[in-house]
Amino acid sequence: MKTQNTIISLSAILSAVLVLSAPQTALAKDARCSLDNGSISVSGVGEYKASPDQAVLNFQISVLEPTASQARAKAEQTVSSFFKALEKLKLKQGAVVADNLTVSARYTYQDGKSSLNGFQGTRSVSVTLDDFSLIGEVTDLAFKSGINEAAGFTYQLKDPKAAQKQARSLAIADAKEKAQELAEGFGVKLGQPCQLSYGNTAAPYPRPMVMMAAARSDSAGASNAIYSADDLTIRAEVNAIFSLR
Repeated sequence: MKTQNTIISLSAILSAVLVLSAPQTALAKDARCSLDNGSISVSGVGEYKASPDQAVLNFQISVLEPTASQARAKAEQTVSSFFKALEKLKLKQGAVVADNLTVSARYTYQDGKSSLNGFQGTRSVSVTLDDFSLIGEVTDLAFKSGINEAAGFTYQLKDPKAAQKQARSLAIADAKEKAQELAEGFGVKLGQPCQLSYGNTAAPYPRPMVMMAAARSDSAGASNAIYSADDLTIRAEVNAIFSLR
């Protein structure tokens, strides 16, 4: 019987300790981020500049033929010729991508009546380059193959996530600096960061290509032009609320 009473007593003591210690731990945890003494709310902004390492060239072939089959054949033949011409550049796999071919009837309208004007075949092709010195040559090959529109050239980053991470790190540092500056300015002591969140982190927006130098005097071809890209700016934001001590 003594042994049983001892076990019961120890169990009761342990239960009491657990009950008493639980709220104390919770209070201690809450105290670190208590906003009773006030708070400081800041937004940090980080901007990271990175040099683009890829160029994306977008082309399009658009043909108008009497029949749908002729329009389809002409567009496909032109794209195939372009692909064949690019083989000598030995671009990496997946660098050249052609969208689906579309064929649509084209009509003219006059005096309330419509008449079939032919069938338009359209297909887009994009070429991704790691070597900017090939921009002019690829453009020349496109037009020589029968491509009749340069739909737009842009610069981008192969790995935008790495640049975004750098921008977020700068934003965090900016938020810390602003919070400390506010605390010192108003003569208070900065406490723990109690609420943290990311704002917008903008992916680097592809920039249009800019020709920085004209073609050499001995040639008017685009293959001799010099292209230069400005840095891309990646912007990130963080939000933080700090307690005051």
